[in-house]
Amino acid sequence: MDTRDVSEDDDLVTVMKRIEASFNETMKRKGQLVHDHPSPTVVVSSFMLKLLAKSVLQPAGNLSMPITTMPAPYPPSAIPAQDLEPLPISQMRLETHHPGKKVMLRVLTPPDRITVVMAVVEDEEGTAVLLQLYQQLEEEIVPCSQTILPHAVCIVKEPLFTKSVDGAYSLRVDHLGDIIWLADTDERIPQEWRGRQPRLNDSSRSIRAQGNDFVKDQKWAAALRSYSSAIKTAETLEDEQLASLNRSLVNLKLDRPTKALSDAIQGQDPATPREKSIFRQAQALYRLCEFEKCLETLQTLMEAFPNNQAAQSEMDRVKARLKEQNNGEYSFARMYKQSQATPPLMDCATFSVPVEIRDSPGRGRGLLTTKPVRAGDLLLCEKAFSYYFIDEKQPDARRNVLMNLSTKKSTMGGAAHLLPQIAQKLYHDPQLMPLFQDLYHDDYKVPAVVECDGAPVVDSFLVEKIISLNAFGPPRTSLGFLKDQISTIKDSAVRDEAMFSPSGIWLIASRINHSCVGNCRRSFIGDMQIVRATTDMAAGTELSFFYRPPDRSESYEEVQKHLKTWGFVCRCELCKDRSNTSATVLRRRQGLCNDLKSLLKTQTSPFDLVEAERLLKGAENTYQGRDVGRFRLELPELYLAIGYRYSITGRWGDAAKSLRKALEALGFSIRASPPHKPFSEPWFEVKRWGVATENTTLILLRLVDVYEQLAPELCQTILDMAKLSYSMIVGEKWSFDDMLTELS
Repeated sequence: MDTRDVSEDDDLVTVMKRIEASFNETMKRKGQLVHDHPSPTVVVSSFMLKLLAKSVLQPAGNLSMPITTMPAPYPPSAIPAQDLEPLPISQMRLETHHPGKKVMLRVLTPPDRITVVMAVVEDEEGTAVLLQLYQQLEEEIVPCSQTILPHAVCIVKEPLFTKSVDGAYSLRVDHLGDIIWLADTDERIPQEWRGRQPRLNDSSRSIRAQGNDFVKDQKWAAALRSYSSAIKTAETLEDEQLASLNRSLVNLKLDRPTKALSDAIQGQDPATPREKSIFRQAQALYRLCEFEKCLETLQTLMEAFPNNQAAQSEMDRVKARLKEQNNGEYSFARMYKQSQATPPLMDCATFSVPVEIRDSPGRGRGLLTTKPVRAGDLLLCEKAFSYYFIDEKQPDARRNVLMNLSTKKSTMGGAAHLLPQIAQKLYHDPQLMPLFQDLYHDDYKVPAVVECDGAPVVDSFLVEKIISLNAFGPPRTSLGFLKDQISTIKDSAVRDEAMFSPSGIWLIASRINHSCVGNCRRSFIGDMQIVRATTDMAAGTELSFFYRPPDRSESYEEVQKHLKTWGFVCRCELCKDRSNTSATVLRRRQGLCNDLKSLLKTQTSPFDLVEAERLLKGAENTYQGRDVGRFRLELPELYLAIGYRYSITGRWGDAAKSLRKALEALGFSIRASPPHKPFSEPWFEVKRWGVATENTTLILLRLVDVYEQLAPELCQTILDMAKLSYSMIVGEKWSFDDMLTELS
């Protein structure tokens, strides 16, 4: 939803075709044994030359566009390694997944990273290939040198043997649980490889000190490895507890709060409570959004250690989160300040009291109201489950491309980065898997086994499928996007369809089903998604918003083609109207609208209002039936522009009528008594709200200007409506007055 699909981008189509051609050529050898394996010396030399060239010939800037390909889906291994049959590389078949098999490998080279982490490995027979590890965290978080260690030994379960784009034979590991790294003392390591493995004879205390040095240098992966070793080698309970406490901090830094909480509890001495342990537990609970438990833990900390100043500060934060979570009370000024950071990660709680997830007949699961709500009410303010930000205003921002060779779909930007981020999140916090896997995933089967060899079973292809169907593409803030749009809008301008590079998954908002016209609207401040009602609703009403912005010029068939991705046919009022509109009528309507837009852009004076009225009347006549309550999305901007033309010539009554028609074309039902009508008091009331668009607010603000001349006593009423409409678009009313100042 609003993510950047680049499947039809000319440059990427060319690259995609080249990759597909290479893939198709390789697939001709699918199932064949390989008889031309280069010697380990050749494979290692080739890899090291590329690694050297990469270090010497650094590209200018960061303008490259890394491309990750997804092969045909294959399941993650759910069989314990001890039950798998060894298979040497020489007996593996090309472009083939080998169920029921395993291979033991030893690392021969330092690792490298392009879009994947890779190194040259050999099996027990001495056959060398490239090992490719997918779904790894970025280099800034976990360096590849900490993912693949020198001379490390691993078992790859049910391997996929393939040929990479550059022609190297490779073992590709897409699922995080399909590789097991063996400790240097593991008895499964072949005897001839053990002599080359380093031995660790240091004490737990000295290893912990090494971890402390890594923490000072912010080398979190190295610190995690050190503290884990310190725990294993601990000879006293105290040493184990201290190492666990330190590892708790590292897990927080690596965004693994469940593990951080477990370590913090493990670091607790029941006889003598440790201040650091209780505080770390509170920090982990905060990151897990368990705010009530966090508050209780902090209160316990304050009772035991009343001089802990950090605890009091944390209590203030937690109480603010509880107000947000329970009452929907947010400081939008504070949120906007936080959104200026990169990435714009909000320190906020999720509010979802007015809604609940329930079955939706014929539509899977949906989000329904729990109580009656009014237009503009806050329904949901949700923290992202996972979020990746790319600053579209920075030309050198890293923009990965994910190419799915099975679906022929390509996505660019944040959506491509979400795959490893979410796969890692689920792998290190498997309690989240049921929540994530319950999102819509079409007919893809969820793994029946959840754990194997002591590790979670995470299906990367399922993760990619869920992302492709549920990810949102947000701006940094909807307010910022609105300002950008207003700065370029002229009287008759048409907003281009918005597609954004940042991307995220919101577990609750993803339950909202599609309607081209909807009854609620989403907006964003950083990684917070805000959903407000755009009309009055009774309790038990299912929420809906558009998955892609309605295109004025699209036919019914074109709309349904785009929505086919989600496996449904839209039957909203707008689509019903589209289905009854012939291609001939649609072309005539578009021709008249385009002619009127061209006329409205002219700077000649006097403006030809007669011709504009003729063209507008012609466009109106392409619709059949009553105007009130009917969606005619081609017309609101035209009514707005002509209303402005009326106002600058002093035709205030005609301007009011045109602007009212603009609202009605958006589905509004307006009760208004024309100003200065004999024996009638001026009146303006919205009986039913229509579609919330950026133009809705502009139309209402223009009406305020018009009614200043016709019935000033109604201006505040209409201004309040504009403010309400504005909150639906950007998520809040707080910035409305500042926006008015900028507009003026």
